[in-house]
Amino acid sequence: MDDIRTEFHPHARIATRVEAFSDFTQHHHYELPRPECQPWLPFRCQLDFEVAELAHEAALTHEQTTWLIRMDTITVPLGDKDMEYTVYFRPLWEWAVDLLRHPIIGPHCVFDAQRLSKFDGDSFVWFIDEPWTADAFWECQSQMPPDAKPLAFILYADKAKLSSFGREKGYPVIAHLANLPIAIRNGNGVGGGRVVGWLPLIKDDPKHRGTPRFANFRAAVWHMAFKKVLASIVPPSTSGRWANCWDNIARLFYMLVLILSADYEEQAIMSLTRGVMSNFPCPICLIPEDKLSSIMLHNYPLRMSQATSTLLIEARVEHHKGRREAILKSQAIRDVDNAFHDMNNKTTDVHRTLSYDRLHVNILGFFGDHMWSELQLLIGLLGCDGVAQVDENFDALPRWRNLIHFDAVMAIAFTDGSKYEVIFKLLTFAAHAVLLNAGESKLAYLLLRCIRAYLEVDWYAALEVHTTKTIAAGRAALQEFSELMDKYIKKSEAVRPDKSWSFPKKHLVAHLFDDIMAKGATRNYNTMPNEKCHGPLKASYQYRTNFKDVAPQILRADHWSLVSEFIRGQVDELDTYNTQMAEDETNPDTNIPSNFHVRFGSKQPKKSLETIEEQHVDNPSFRHFRRKLNTFLNALPAVTQHVNLLPSDNHSHMTHPKKITEFRFLKVNYESLVDFCQTMDYLRCSLSFHNHPQYNLFFFAQLLFLFTCDINSTPYPIALVRPYDAPVGRRLQKDKHLKFWRVRQQPRETASEFILAESIIQGVALAPDPTTVGDFLVMDTIDSDIFLRMKQMHLAAGH
Repeated sequence: MDDIRTEFHPHARIATRVEAFSDFTQHHHYELPRPECQPWLPFRCQLDFEVAELAHEAALTHEQTTWLIRMDTITVPLGDKDMEYTVYFRPLWEWAVDLLRHPIIGPHCVFDAQRLSKFDGDSFVWFIDEPWTADAFWECQSQMPPDAKPLAFILYADKAKLSSFGREKGYPVIAHLANLPIAIRNGNGVGGGRVVGWLPLIKDDPKHRGTPRFANFRAAVWHMAFKKVLASIVPPSTSGRWANCWDNIARLFYMLVLILSADYEEQAIMSLTRGVMSNFPCPICLIPEDKLSSIMLHNYPLRMSQATSTLLIEARVEHHKGRREAILKSQAIRDVDNAFHDMNNKTTDVHRTLSYDRLHVNILGFFGDHMWSELQLLIGLLGCDGVAQVDENFDALPRWRNLIHFDAVMAIAFTDGSKYEVIFKLLTFAAHAVLLNAGESKLAYLLLRCIRAYLEVDWYAALEVHTTKTIAAGRAALQEFSELMDKYIKKSEAVRPDKSWSFPKKHLVAHLFDDIMAKGATRNYNTMPNEKCHGPLKASYQYRTNFKDVAPQILRADHWSLVSEFIRGQVDELDTYNTQMAEDETNPDTNIPSNFHVRFGSKQPKKSLETIEEQHVDNPSFRHFRRKLNTFLNALPAVTQHVNLLPSDNHSHMTHPKKITEFRFLKVNYESLVDFCQTMDYLRCSLSFHNHPQYNLFFFAQLLFLFTCDINSTPYPIALVRPYDAPVGRRLQKDKHLKFWRVRQQPRETASEFILAESIIQGVALAPDPTTVGDFLVMDTIDSDIFLRMKQMHLAAGH
């Protein structure tokens, strides 16, 4: 059970491997070599480096600092004028070789495609996560010579607001190396995303603004500039290039752009399609504009770079302007040379590299711009009481780790992606009590069902690891959402005749699961990690420039950050190594990992049982605390084997522990259903945590009190809990429609019991149902593991 089978690409010449899951994960942890003794070089000492590091962080400048970003000038004609623009770039090849030679980063690179599967007790189930476990990486390696290795790039480009009001903008190109694990390539530091280019921004020309010529001109400038970014990897994409790596082994690499991470507007520029107003707005397939409301699989042909190039040649040999334009419009492409067509088209096809952008399509796009604003409108039509009730219900939702808490949402018309995502996750639990499947709210109720169905699609999109089962379940969820949405669109026409649901971001979800199969989990190409890189660029603009000709100043600061991160990483590695060596000398077992299921924290002073009862005299759950604890301990085999049986019928003869130690924090380790790895929940049991009482729940009870008691010198971690296992009766229609799992508190306030803390599997958040006092709804949308776990429970219950 849980064995992992790894099938390597034939070019790797490595036999298929089957190993225990623990051994499989161990291969992914590289044992660090001994760090450099003087990692602060070329600084004289560590203090000199740290002073320089502080100066950089404090935005002090030094004119003579070297940097690796290069500058070039491009010329693009506009009418009868030649327009000149400056492009800044760092050769991708040089940046990649630095990573390949890095003694810490290099060993984590994966050069061969793999097919992974996990044994579930009956058969091996295929799963994918990283790019090299998906189809595209495998297919690209098949196009290369047997002794070559793919070196794959993930590129992102989008305009960034540098000034507070967005008047000053930049246009960074950020690169990631797809051969590195996501924890490194999406993290901070040397192996993470790096600015490798700065594209020119085109100011509007009143003389040409809004004309097809000016739109083509903008696209031509973009692609001519991007050619500079790609220039160093174009020849190696066809003929390869040798590089010495961290292990002093020379490898032959063939370059490819595996993933382009961008929102829809940038994807139109990258693919040189004509965008939202064209006859064929999708940059991936040739679906007509009037069919964009379709979100299911269809038979429209996929775009291919080779076919686009052929069509462009056909148009350019046509001398008649009208017929030439008709040829281009037949696939909605621009008469501009595409920079990506310079790459080897067997491994880099721009339309295949364009990737699903969950942030802008799901969260900011279809939900934020359309479904959320539509629901706000419909709830507003019900009156102020409905609006206020939704806000109150949001405020009543429990606080949970890494989850933003809102006290009101109905007035939010625009916010960032992370806040929209939380509203998206929690909206169903806050709005269902206001929207009934009858009367004036019936249409809004149907929209809420659509939102819940779309949220399920989004959760499948967000999974960090996919199996054949989750792909199939995701496609089924998409089908259900499509049917519900079609029903809503038809029924809302009378109320919202001017609302159009035919737009590219609604259609793009049709390509979601094909992208996952081709390039792995969506977090490999989500734009969110790249947009976070805008923050440091904005800080550099505000604190490290004179606000004139800012591009070279920002890029110089970015290079300083790279150098600083490189040296800081080596200094930290040396400190860690020295600390580990010192610990190993005094305690040879410190390098053994500490595995645990539950662990208490936030220790309080020891108290007697009498004191505990006195402090909670007004809390019915603590009544007969000593007697119930004694009964519980008497029932534990581990206790009765080591001490005389504690009598439970005569209170005066009890021999329970005199004092116990209270704790207010609990860590719970469990195996995630998503990636099969150990995951940790943090549960609170405190009267005041950030000025709010927090008594978290688990499956299915609420923590009331955490403590340890010593029996025969053995500490027992125990929890006093309130069960949520009262019968809930027949399943409501609303629960079926909105996929709710309902639980109910035991009706008696004194219904509390003791359990061993080790029996707690994982935490869970419950939303109170305002329509039924004592009823709660499992919040299955706060993380991917609870989403899959509740899916299993629904299936087992026959829902």
